[in-house]
Amino acid sequence: MAFLLRFSDLVESLLGFVARLCSWAFILCIAVIAFDVVTRKFGFQLPLLGSTRLQELEWQFHALLFTTWLGYAYMRNSHVRIDVFVGGLSFRKKVWLELVGCLAFALPYLLVAVPYAHEFFMTSFLQNESSDAPNGLPYRWIVKFFLYAGLWGVALGVLSVIARCIVVLFGPSELARRTRLPMAVSH
Repeated sequence: MAFLLRFSDLVESLLGFVARLCSWAFILCIAVIAFDVVTRKFGFQLPLLGSTRLQELEWQFHALLFTTWLGYAYMRNSHVRIDVFVGGLSFRKKVWLELVGCLAFALPYLLVAVPYAHEFFMTSFLQNESSDAPNGLPYRWIVKFFLYAGLWGVALGVLSVIARCIVVLFGPSELARRTRLPMAVSH
């Protein structure tokens, strides 16, 4: 069981590193938005950075941030949970529900979504897809790669949570006590 926790800790470290590294895109996104607003307000444009390109860059930075944080956010319980249904359940029942949810919903979804995202990215890459706008950004495949990579991040996060649930439900109590689960409860 200790290897499951080591795997989970390794995944959390990896996803945390990616999330922190890509969080710098937030600063870039703010700068692009501010620059776009100022240039449109005062009516001046740079030849290579027209409003269309800046707006496309904005949503691409948003996509980068969302896709690189999603798996880590799930592991760290930084997403919305509807506790109305589980508020009265015991901790073990919540862990069982988390495990069943991962196995019944998250993994099947990812088994369908990841291959489609791979095809979506590869088609774009092989065609060297660019923006539909004549003055838009080239290399549209980059943002599609982040969608694909983000789904892999979610898959790793889900596998990590499954490993932690297994340790809590079936492992020795000393390992179970040091296991963090993505639930807003303590055990």
